[in-house]
Amino acid sequence: SPLLAVGSPPTISVMSSLSLALAALLAPGLVVSPGALMRAPVSVAQPRMLFGGGGNKEGGGGGGMGNMMETIKKAQEMGVKVKALQEELVNTEVEATSADGGVTVVISGAQVPMDVKVTDEMCSKGAKAVSAAITDAMREAHKNSMEYSKSKLTELYAEIGLPMPPEGGAGGTGMQ
Repeated sequence: SPLLAVGSPPTISVMSSLSLALAALLAPGLVVSPGALMRAPVSVAQPRMLFGGGGNKEGGGGGGMGNMMETIKKAQEMGVKVKALQEELVNTEVEATSADGGVTVVISGAQVPMDVKVTDEMCSKGAKAVSAAITDAMREAHKNSMEYSKSKLTELYAEIGLPMPPEGGAGGTGMQ
């Protein structure tokens, strides 16, 4: 049976076939599926997120990549600040003197002993007295150095917006 009978109006199927043939002639290399001309236009949403997310967030899409880059940048800044603090602590001298004034001990902010000075008067009191005075001054210097380090670390944590870790946690020895 012919597709189009003489004198009858063309059917949708005939029009579709003619349109398809016309499209094939006008655009070589174009592949059109049967019925494609009769379909309603379809809108395809393009994915905008790399790792999920979405929504109308300020700063555009990217699935949080901008936020990740900001976090990396903050971590790098934090590393620079921590290194500067470590250097400051190494170069800071904390001094303590025994109760009788016969021994002076110097410790760095990083708790490294730097110097011990004993007066001649203290030496004349004997080894036991000198030992007790050195121990007294060392403990005081260490305590002062730890307090100084803790105050500097607290300032750093506050500056970057982090809570201070509990005593003995995150890098601390817990010994006082």
